[in-house]
Amino acid sequence: MDLRVIVENLPYMLTGLRWTIILAVFSMAGSFVCGAAFAMLRLSPWWWVRWPAILYIDIVRTVPLIMVIFWAFFLVPVLTGHATTPVKAALFALILFNTSYMAEVIRAGIQSIPKGQVEASRAIGLTYLQAMRYVVLPQALRHMSPALVSRFIALFMGTSLVYIIGVTEFFRAANNVNNRVYRSYEIYGFVAIVYFGCCYALSLASAALERRFAVPDGAGSETRVGALTVRDRPWGVRTVTSVFGRVTGSDFRRPE
Repeated sequence: MDLRVIVENLPYMLTGLRWTIILAVFSMAGSFVCGAAFAMLRLSPWWWVRWPAILYIDIVRTVPLIMVIFWAFFLVPVLTGHATTPVKAALFALILFNTSYMAEVIRAGIQSIPKGQVEASRAIGLTYLQAMRYVVLPQALRHMSPALVSRFIALFMGTSLVYIIGVTEFFRAANNVNNRVYRSYEIYGFVAIVYFGCCYALSLASAALERRFAVPDGAGSETRVGALTVRDRPWGVRTVTSVFGRVTGSDFRRPE
């Protein structure tokens, strides 16, 4: 096994890895925004708003990602009459595909919040969108955080498919190197190690978020007020925690 081929071509492959990260980050951001919109449409009380969102989510989730990439690269220019670059087509396909999954993740997070909080928000004069923005979504984000990291892991791995339309991301860069030097074991072994390292680190982050936001048994009662969480701990200690888990205040009381 000759590892010099990896060292000599490392800058080129790291350039491909940079494009992989860029595609994953921008696709995640775009699909989160679009997924939030489709999640609220999915929960709409009006059927003529709800059913188109349901159809989009169900149809896209049953189509392979590689097919969505082909659609974005070959079909969209035909429909719009404008040519597109491989990077733009890849970004559009990843957002289109991941939005359907993000919508379900966000919908589940929203539905995990008691309906009474929405009703109370409406009772004090907030509109439905204001209640979602200021009351429901900050709390739902806490519940969704582990699932969001899991979706980012799947999206990060899914970027390896965009090489079929000519995007030189990490996998294609490694494939180009292999086509030139014919050292498959070293090149693809290195690719596997890099993907494993990145995805394993993200999975550890997901587990850490899940532990951070979990409420252990016997740890006292918990009350949510908007984006804040009030926990009554044993020994008369009360902590006020924001949606991101940061302690914003404490009230040390004498035990009853």
